[in-house]
Amino acid sequence: MKKIFLLVLLCIFSLGFSQKKKKAKAVVEKETAIIYTETDAENSSEARVVAGFLKQNPNHPKTDHFKRKLLDIIMATPSPSESKPVMMASVGKDKVNNAKTDNFNKSLASNTASKSSTPTRTVNYASVGGTSKKSEPSEQGKKTAALLTHLFSNDISDKEAYVNVKNRSKCNMEVKISGKKNYSLSIPAKSENYVLIDKGDYQLSTKVCDSPYTALKKIDKDIEIALNVGE
Repeated sequence: MKKIFLLVLLCIFSLGFSQKKKKAKAVVEKETAIIYTETDAENSSEARVVAGFLKQNPNHPKTDHFKRKLLDIIMATPSPSESKPVMMASVGKDKVNNAKTDNFNKSLASNTASKSSTPTRTVNYASVGGTSKKSEPSEQGKKTAALLTHLFSNDISDKEAYVNVKNRSKCNMEVKISGKKNYSLSIPAKSENYVLIDKGDYQLSTKVCDSPYTALKKIDKDIEIALNVGE
């Protein structure tokens, strides 16, 4: 009788284990080059998307429109602790905005010049938003400024690459990027996040809705990786 009872328990345990094992789904990865369309730039409120479109389409007929949009996005997202510059109150917002627009257009033009020259990364887009000397830019502001500088640089010796990870799943994820330097990306469900990393060989690892994902990648250019679980 005991043997029969133990056999039944073993069968139930085995059945439960096999069902649990079946729940683990394969992770589906899609890696692509980062390409932004006019629709992306028009609908997005993210500086990186508009800047990416401008970099990829310098002669687009709506270039001036998207330059203004990019400037508006940058100026609309200052550091929370940032105070208004004194000259803003004394000179007037319109004059300051016009001056910033002129400076931004000059910076953008210098960084999207012909590739036959040898441009260097001298533009600091962190200054476009007009931060005061008494406060430091937020971490997000620094991140955005570094990305904009990278996007508009034509320097072939650039040692950084832009990695955008899209989380297509219904679960939050934490992506670890391990190599000569280590990086971490927190990505909510149905969202995305990016990081600038030193070019090189890396291991990417995370869990997509409890399904493990690990991949070895040689990252030597800007890429986008979309992750989801299979059906």
